[in-house]
Amino acid sequence: MNKLTRTKTLLLISSGIFIIAIAGLANHFLNISETYDFALGLTNGLGFGLMVIALIKGNLKKQISN
Repeated sequence: MNKLTRTKTLLLISSGIFIIAIAGLANHFLNISETYDFALGLTNGLGFGLMVIALIKGNLKKQISN
């Protein structure tokens, strides 16, 4: 996988946070029982995975203009 650009990195981080937040809200308001615990863990894992990929492969360094 190639290096990610700064905008793609920030997009992956924000989408990971958004997915985790949506899963938390769904769990709070829909009162997800034990039968859907796997789906909740899957969405949290997806969000964390996106953020980890962005932090490891991404380019967050600021460009210095001359």
